[in-house]
Amino acid sequence: MNANRPRYAKELGEKAEGLAEAFFIEKGYHVLERNYRVKCGEIDLILEDRSQVIFVEVKSRSSAKYGQPQEAITYHKKRQIIRVAKWYLQKKGYLDREIRFDVLAIRFYGTGKPTIEHIPWAFEIEE
Repeated sequence: MNANRPRYAKELGEKAEGLAEAFFIEKGYHVLERNYRVKCGEIDLILEDRSQVIFVEVKSRSSAKYGQPQEAITYHKKRQIIRVAKWYLQKKGYLDREIRFDVLAIRFYGTGKPTIEHIPWAFEIEE
């Protein structure tokens, strides 16, 4: 195994999150939180668009070898994001706000500009 892999993956993730934040700011969203962490998990970005609170999972890939970035979001990861979102909404007193869960997939293939795909309403809370 390549000893530099964990560091490279972390750096790629940080770069992707920075691009994601800039992407959403450019689109007019207001960033409420970045890397919001609590005991039960973490959410990459929490945004506000009018009265809607948007929880965003950022996924990136440097090649297509292991599939598309959004394919890495497992059922377990979705459940974790939902738990953290519920915690956040309760803590902030936002229980009456409309919410949604988005994914931002970033592909760093080749040497050109990264490809960004925004997937609004990527998943929902299952009752």
